Amino acid sequence: MQQLSNLDASFLYLESPRTPMHIGCILLFGKPKTGEMTFERFLNYIESRLPISPMFRRRLKTVPLDLDRPYWIDDDSFDINNHIKQIRLFGKDISEQRSDLVDTFFSETLNPARPLWEILFIQNSENPEGEFSVALKLHHSAADGKTAEKILTGLLSNTPDSAINLEDTWQPKAPSMTAMASNRLRSLYRSPSELFSLGKNLSHSIANSQILRLLDNQQRPPNFFTSPETPFNDKIGTAHSLSSAHLSLAAIKEIKTAYPGSTVNDVVLTVCAGALRKHLLSENKLPDTSISAMVPVSKRPETGDAEGNLISPMLVSLATDIESPLDRLATIHQNASMAKKYNRKVAMERIINHLPSWSSSWVTKAYTRFRIANKFKPIFNLIITNVPGPTCQMYLDGAKLKSLEGVAPIVDGMGLTLVITSYMKTLTVGITSTEEMSSHAPLFIKYLHESLNELHNALVPEILDKAS
Repeated sequence: MQQLSNLDASFLYLESPRTPMHIGCILLFGKPKTGEMTFERFLNYIESRLPISPMFRRRLKTVPLDLDRPYWIDDDSFDINNHIKQIRLFGKDISEQRSDLVDTFFSETLNPARPLWEILFIQNSENPEGEFSVALKLHHSAADGKTAEKILTGLLSNTPDSAINLEDTWQPKAPSMTAMASNRLRSLYRSPSELFSLGKNLSHSIANSQILRLLDNQQRPPNFFTSPETPFNDKIGTAHSLSSAHLSLAAIKEIKTAYPGSTVNDVVLTVCAGALRKHLLSENKLPDTSISAMVPVSKRPETGDAEGNLISPMLVSLATDIESPLDRLATIHQNASMAKKYNRKVAMERIINHLPSWSSSWVTKAYTRFRIANKFKPIFNLIITNVPGPTCQMYLDGAKLKSLEGVAPIVDGMGLTLVITSYMKTLTVGITSTEEMSSHAPLFIKYLHESLNELHNALVPEILDKAS
């Protein structure tokens, strides 16, 4: 039995039929090294990998009236057949069918009475090459990007041969009601000290923020609730749309090398910013001031536990008011550097962790239920999250992984999330948006490619000129 942190629980409280709070991925595989990938074979393989994470066989146990945070408890009625479904596609419009199916899968909330994950196994009935797709979703309360990466790596292997067998000694343990009651009493006792700690951390963060802003008035990151209005910042419905752009990771690394001091993340943010600027210009809706992105920062040690969420929000101005790609990269590099400095000094996660459980629950649920986000200026304009993927060829029971796309939530007032994943030589921008915005996806994908090419052509030739 394990109690959720305030941050973990917040993803439960934000959830509604409009805002399913899961993360996930869409994987495309080739034919296995031996035999066919039948549903039975796939099901048995996934079942053999369950020991990689306790998340697979834990469900939620909530506290009445949300007076304390929920707990993860072992699911004594766990049945893998409740979590893995098979779909076989027929006809000529397979690609369109698959897209609609995946959109629907990720638009639906997970069943809170069961462990919070699902897999969809998709086969094409007229596919002589034996390809198949897998859609995986995990609730954000159980996993952040780093956690999900470790889980995915555990499901796959770097060899086409069978993965290493895992010993499965799992036996469900009954939750201790006495321990839960004791924790609740301790929580009530801690409430005054939590409020004191909250005030102390808040004061400390505000003081650090003001000092940093005085030291550097030009490069300071944006404040929450000060972002300009964009078409992305509108109410959302229950239907969500997914699409993706596959970019050259080599080109991105060449740009990074050509601009000393920059990071891959700086370059990716600049490419996304260029595409967003192009899109907003095409709609005649580009704000005079720059739009901002929330970039989650992992606070998980490299050798840390692979459970739950250890992330902190970082706001970065995307310099969409700057026309030159090179000037935009320079500005974003400065903005990201300053944002990292703010994130270290003004750690929002410390404040979140000291919120009383009941206040976090009630306020967050009200925020979603009453669509409070639509009554104020945007907290920020979109989310851009970067989760590095495998650098070598990966397999699932001998089936070669061909592509990897990431998925993340959208919420009211924040109808666009970009998930950056890398796999071998490809960097993929996974686009989660609303059904209304889906018609713009093909153009936005085109703008992402154009933005990368413009930045590469503007910067990389300079190296060649200097070398000659």
